[in-house]
Amino acid sequence: MKSVRFWFVLVSFLPVCVAADADFVEHYDTIYNSLTVEKRGSIVELRARARGTEALESAVDLSDPLKLVVHYTQSLYGALYLHPQPKRVLMIGLGGAGFHRLFAAAYPDSLLHTVELDPKVLELCQTRMQFKPTDKTPVTIMDGRMFVKRNREQWDWLVLDAFRGGFVPPHLKTEEFYRECAARLSDRGVFVTNLHATSQLYYSDLKTIQKVFPQLVLFETLGRGNVIACAVKYQTPVIIDPSNWPTPESLERPEFAGRLNLKSIRNEFRLLPLPLMRDARVMTDDFAPVEFLDTLKSNNTDAKR
Repeated sequence: MKSVRFWFVLVSFLPVCVAADADFVEHYDTIYNSLTVEKRGSIVELRARARGTEALESAVDLSDPLKLVVHYTQSLYGALYLHPQPKRVLMIGLGGAGFHRLFAAAYPDSLLHTVELDPKVLELCQTRMQFKPTDKTPVTIMDGRMFVKRNREQWDWLVLDAFRGGFVPPHLKTEEFYRECAARLSDRGVFVTNLHATSQLYYSDLKTIQKVFPQLVLFETLGRGNVIACAVKYQTPVIIDPSNWPTPESLERPEFAGRLNLKSIRNEFRLLPLPLMRDARVMTDDFAPVEFLDTLKSNNTDAKR
């Protein structure tokens, strides 16, 4: 733990060396990631390089830091329909803090605690993407599963968005980990995770989450390949009927205006693709072939069934 805290201090106070108005492209290799940070105009992107490609992990518009540039981060707010007053949120995966800024502005009295594995991500988020952690948006440098196992607090939302080069580390994809997450949720808490619906891994993801959580709904980010899964550990009230949800108007915040369309997010709602999940394998600590399944492409035209 001492070495982890030492790195946290180092990355927290590195000076900004790039002029605010200058475009740039920078590359960094760490023990966890190969990262690219690129600024074009007011947009700064954080990308991860793996398998010969680059995956966009996060982006911020410095002219409007509350704007949700990466579309799936808007879909994460589908959790509002299941728990509309999140006071305590745990997020695994910092990226460029694209989600964090709007949440902190809209819910200034709520806690958004982030766990990030790679200290370089936090450094770049601060020095290149102008993110400033506060006592309401603290960041802990630690493996997400280790944090969930050790931390005994309860959370209204537990958000998993910990991609590395386009895939989630296998130990964050298993039945055992999801049970640990469920144990950290408040009674009406919501487990929220960002999934890619472009391979056979997607159906194993859903089947594994369903093994742990009695109820599960999906928000499909149209045309992007991302699906946000929201799961709860209770059986009643029923969440798979949107007529039971709060109205979009009741969830509005002044900060959402022009940045977050709750009606559109409600229309992203999808039921589980049960026929396509039938033959999927549940992933466990002993069986979690994430990268193998992620290479098996699937026909997603049937995924809406």
